[in-house]
Amino acid sequence: MISLRILPDLFTLYQLPRTFKLPMAQVADWPWYTISKTTSELSVLLPAQVNPSWQQEEQGVDGALQVKVEENWRALQVDAQMDFGLVGILTAIISPLRDHGIPVFCISTFDTDYILVKQDRLENALGVLANEPKMVVKSGLSVLDEQ
Repeated sequence: MISLRILPDLFTLYQLPRTFKLPMAQVADWPWYTISKTTSELSVLLPAQVNPSWQQEEQGVDGALQVKVEENWRALQVDAQMDFGLVGILTAIISPLRDHGIPVFCISTFDTDYILVKQDRLENALGVLANEPKMVVKSGLSVLDEQ
């Protein structure tokens, strides 16, 4: 049985230049976040209620900060501490969504996985998952309450 918790929060995904220096004092105050830095970008996922300082920066050309923003994501959290030996959990969740044309964005942590779906596709996604025989979706707590 795979148990998921649908978090009530909306999330925003930011893509920044790889060389951007995050304001670490500000990051420490964020209630929940995930950061990924690759050879080509810096991605930050935040609750929509968080307004990072780069939001006030002017965007554009000529040296101004370039930020891409994807808003209105909802998160399904795998409701279990995941063992690295487990195989196929994430696939079992995202394959039915793929089969129904529902795009997802996934984040994995040491303990668990998060499957993010756009708010306007959430009802459809929940319906698809409800029809999966070994899947249960319950309400989760806000990440803003889990401090």
